[in-house]
Amino acid sequence: MNLLLRPSFRWLRAASLGLGIGLLAGGVEAAQRGLTSALDLTFAEAFLVGLCGCGFGALLAAPLGAVIGGLLQLIGRRWLDSKVFAASMGLTTFFVALVYVLQTVLELLEVGRTPGALAMLGTPIGFAGMVWTNAGYLFRKEELGRPARGTWLGVSAAGAVVLCLVSAGISSQRGYGSSRALAGDPNVLLITIDTLRRDHVGVYGAGLAKTPNLDKLADSGVLFLDAVTPTPETAPAHATLFTSLHTLRHKVLSNGDSLEEGHVTLAERLEDEGYATAAFVSSYAVNHQTGLDQGFELYDDDFFTTPRGLGQLTLARYAVKVLFAAGLPHLAPGLLERDGERTIDLAGRWISARGERPWFAWVHLFEPHAPYEAPGAAVNHRALLTNPGHVYTETEAAELRRLYALEVERVDALVGQLLATLAAAGADERTLIIVTADHGEQLGEHGIQFHHHGLYDESVRVPLLLRPPGGALRGRVVSQQVRLMDVAPTALKVISLDPMKLSEGVELLRYATGEQTQSLVADLFGRKTADLSQGCLFGLRSAWAEAPAAAPPGATPGAEAAPAAVAPTESGARVKYILDPDAKSEALYDLTKDPGELTNIAQGQALAVEAARSRAAPAAAATPCGRRDGGLGLGEQGMLEALGYVEGGDKK
Repeated sequence: MNLLLRPSFRWLRAASLGLGIGLLAGGVEAAQRGLTSALDLTFAEAFLVGLCGCGFGALLAAPLGAVIGGLLQLIGRRWLDSKVFAASMGLTTFFVALVYVLQTVLELLEVGRTPGALAMLGTPIGFAGMVWTNAGYLFRKEELGRPARGTWLGVSAAGAVVLCLVSAGISSQRGYGSSRALAGDPNVLLITIDTLRRDHVGVYGAGLAKTPNLDKLADSGVLFLDAVTPTPETAPAHATLFTSLHTLRHKVLSNGDSLEEGHVTLAERLEDEGYATAAFVSSYAVNHQTGLDQGFELYDDDFFTTPRGLGQLTLARYAVKVLFAAGLPHLAPGLLERDGERTIDLAGRWISARGERPWFAWVHLFEPHAPYEAPGAAVNHRALLTNPGHVYTETEAAELRRLYALEVERVDALVGQLLATLAAAGADERTLIIVTADHGEQLGEHGIQFHHHGLYDESVRVPLLLRPPGGALRGRVVSQQVRLMDVAPTALKVISLDPMKLSEGVELLRYATGEQTQSLVADLFGRKTADLSQGCLFGLRSAWAEAPAAAPPGATPGAEAAPAAVAPTESGARVKYILDPDAKSEALYDLTKDPGELTNIAQGQALAVEAARSRAAPAAAATPCGRRDGGLGLGEQGMLEALGYVEGGDKK
């Protein structure tokens, strides 16, 4: 009671002081985002995001200031007002700054950068000390009858607005490369369609979905009949696509891992050549925290529609993570994925604005990924995914297979829209177009319902279409086995640039021209179940009758390795070897005779199994599986679970 009777309700003034601190903290973050954000925002969008940041900061700091101020007045009943208010502002500043830097500190600790994390932790102490000292001086002047001009709240609000204006100006005036590249050099458009099964693209002949736009693209370029991903998981497969390194070399083993900055990506290679580089992604699984943003001047992974950029604010990210950690993803629809229509619109506008200067754009579409939610659905797949133990009825399974095909048809229409935009911009004849997928999907085969763990062909074989600029190599079909790691070297070859120095891939044009005829061996890595902690699988997929020996250190897997043993199968037969090191079990399938991988012939193929084991076993021994140090952070578990990546409380 004595506290409330003290003059001027001093605890309320402490809240007002905290409010000012929060406004300035939000303004400082807005300015920092303006300098570092990889989003393409208008002045109005960037200014509105800045104001939202100031509001979030105020909502955090005002009650914090009131609590701290009230406690200090209880503790320091004999203190001068100047001492109480100065201490209140200093401590409020410390805790507010700590909230803003905590995520960065945790990220630094996860990658082993402890000195950097400790240095970052020192930042709040420095800010608090500066505020404490200066506030004490100003409040003491006030007690002596010499108040400062203006109020703290007014000054802080004005400063926050100025910082937001500066941020908006910087964000809206950002340019995108091409200044050093030659006008007329080929553009590169890479479209990755998440979870697209090869047999649902019309040109592959199964007729499970209607894909006229993809079929037309294949007819006008090169169709690869037997392309393979190194691992059926989104972030690791995309890391391979951009680095031209196998999953076991770039070490992104699962969603939630991050590509280290020491790796050189295709985007960085093209950025070095002066290309404008931009990425437009549709899922949290490939957000900038995965490290896939390396080399992209623009990386659009913010799924808020109004205002755009809100999702990059620190306090908004915390709120979303807490929401998902609490198991309430339905309260935040659209925060983890974006409708392909919006992604295509953003990408199309950026491409249309580039003019004659060359660019590289990556467009990632998410429609075929679970949950399948085509119009007219008779099954709520998103709701079913919240129950990992759900056993699908045959009626549900049939409906989900139908919905998956409709999602594929939807994504085909989106690809058609983007290609139409490219043509309208007059850039289609000078653009290399590549369409592929990170992995496929199991639609009930091998007992795997609507997921993509395991190393079966439904998940590891992917579509791959390539159309060089100018109509070259029109109508070519490549039957040899190729890999996702070969895409980046091929793109560089098409636009006449030197390959990346540490590439494990090979360029594929020589297959289209008939200069190369020997298929490549694909080393495989995957999860035994939907839960990575339950163990890993290792293997290889070979288009030889002869099983390959272990590749020497540093060699391109599949490119140089010579056969060491002959399997008694027909010449040119495709074989698949899978090793489960935990169960000490092995499987070998003759994919030519048994494309459904139903019959394990390992018992009768000792030489082939031994040769394959000599290649896969060392990788198995050297690769940690299960939850590793620096696992999923606050809310990330719930986020990946809401997207169908995580089941049973563990990483997939």
